[in-house]
Parts: sequence; structure tokens; C-alpha cells
Amino acid sequence: MPIRELTDGDDLRLNEVFADAESPAAHMARSLFRPSSDSPLLKSVIAEVVPGVPVGAAVIAESPLHPYRAWVHVEVAKEEQGHGQGRELFEAACADTVGTALEGLDLRARVQAGSAGEGFAQALGFSPLTTTRVIKVGAGALPPSGGGRAEDLDIVATGSVKLTKAFLAWYTAVNKDDAVGPLTIGQVNNAFLSEAAGAHGAALLNGEAGSADDGGLSAFAVSYAREADQAGVEITDAKPAAGEEEKAPTELILGSMFETREEAPEATSELFAAAVADAELLLARLSVDADVVLEVTSGMPVISALADRLLETGTATELYRYETLTGPPADTH
Repeated sequence: MPIRELTDGDDLRLNEVFADAESPAAHMARSLFRPSSDSPLLKSVIAEVVPGVPVGAAVIAESPLHPYRAWVHVEVAKEEQGHGQGRELFEAACADTVGTALEGLDLRARVQAGSAGEGFAQALGFSPLTTTRVIKVGAGALPPSGGGRAEDLDIVATGSVKLTKAFLAWYTAVNKDDAVGPLTIGQVNNAFLSEAAGAHGAALLNGEAGSADDGGLSAFAVSYAREADQAGVEITDAKPAAGEEEKAPTELILGSMFETREEAPEATSELFAAAVADAELLLARLSVDADVVLEVTSGMPVISALADRLLETGTATELYRYETLTGPPADTH
């Protein structure tokens, strides 16, 4: 099967042969299909049955926040699957990393749980690392409680130094199984909290589960504009006016500072229960007037416990489930 380097315009040709992406994660993975480059460092190949008619592609790309590993994505047109093209593409992309900074890095693949892509990755030697659930909480499903704690809630700018430092500590902690590199405040802000990242607003909640090191901060939330229309819901102090139209769903990152503690959190401890309650309170206050969608990974014990309870009671619904798989270094294939 002819395999060559992916060039300009090939991404459009691939879109014509691939079925519609089944999830946001699949859509994001496909966005890596672009010509090889040095910045960002990326190696990509494409397979064609005849010139101009692609059947699949593979890419290995650096992950700036996780410099010790690289992303890999392989996709073959549905009608061509099962004939070995995926493995050939994968091996060709791995070969192209030789002599680059990608050589020798462990690989990560993100696939929808239970999909053919998960089975293909496991056949290549990949194994499960983390699970991500995308859940939706309906507007008003969690009536705000703890009215006497209004003073504990702060609406802040996404560029807030306190928020950025907290986000850095939290992101590092919840990714301990997929280590991040030495990150600066500026890198974190640009990647997650800037206008370019789609950040719309942020809220901080102080509480019993917070520590003196964090200034008493227990939980935080950052809202994001939806990719489709960049019209996400802002986190503000303003109350909706009577008769105001229903707002678009809010995409949130919800973090608990309890997850940054060095000791493993015990689900039976009073502080753990307080941390879950604080996260629920913050989520409740931010989902009064609009549906909320958030990602929950297996590296977030507090938010995972909250998600489990919301799903069990029917307060939340699971939209997608992804598996992040880890594989051996690219140059071993």
C-alpha cells in the first residue's frame, strides 16, 4: 500500500472518506492530521489506494505540556478497516520520528471506550492509563444550597494569579499518571485560562477542605466558550433577567484543591466528604440557569466521587467515555 508524507489539502481529502466524528475527542484527534512540521513537532503520513484517493492516515505529535510523551492518532476509512492498513500507517509514522525529539517518547492514544479504535490500539500493544467521562448536569438540577456561604464564593478574572497558581497545582496533581513538564504560570494561562483557549470566566470557593497553603481555597471552576459558536456562558455575579432566553450549555473545568494533597485522599474521611460537598456547591451555583458539561478523569478522585453520585441519582447523564491508552516508545515499532 503506497504511504507518503501528508501534505496540504490532504486533510480535506481525508474528511471526504472518513465518517463523521463520533465525539469531540475524535474531532480533536483528527485535527492533528496536517503536514509534518518542526513547530509544533509533528510527523504525519497518509495512505492512498490510487493517487488522490486516501484510505487513512497516521500522526505522532508532541504534547508541549507533557514533554515526556507524544500523542498518536491512526484512522482508516471504515470500509478499509481490518486489512492491516492501520498497522502499516502506524509503523510508517513511528519510523519518521527517528532522529527527531519524538524518537523514544512513550505514546498516548485517546479513543472512545468500547470502540474499534480501542481494540486496534490494544492490538498494537497499548494499555489503559486513564478514563475520562464527559457528563452533563441539567440547569437547576442541583438547587444552590449553603446560602450562608455567599462570602466564600469569589468571581474572578481568568487571568487571576490566584486562579492560575491553583490551576497549575491541580493540573499537575491530577495528571500524576501522565506527568507534566516544568510549567510556568504563563504557559498554564495561555493553555487553559486565556481568551485564545476559550476561557470565559472563573469562580473560586473557599471552604473547610481548603488548606492554609492555598489560602483556604477548596474548589474552582473555569467556563469555556463552545467550539461551535464561541458563545459560552460567562461566570458573573449578574442574575438573569425575567424572560431571558435559555443560555447555551456551559463547558466547565471543575477542580478540587483537595486533589493536590500529597497524601492519598480517603473517600471515607470527613475532609474528603467536605471537598465533595464544596465541589457540588460550586457546580450547583454555576448550573442554575444553563446546562453544564464537564470532563471527569480517573485522576480526579473528588470530582469522580461527585460524578458517581450525580449519575447514580439521575442528576447527571454521561455523554461520552474516553480511554487514554499508553504505548511503548515510537522507535520500538
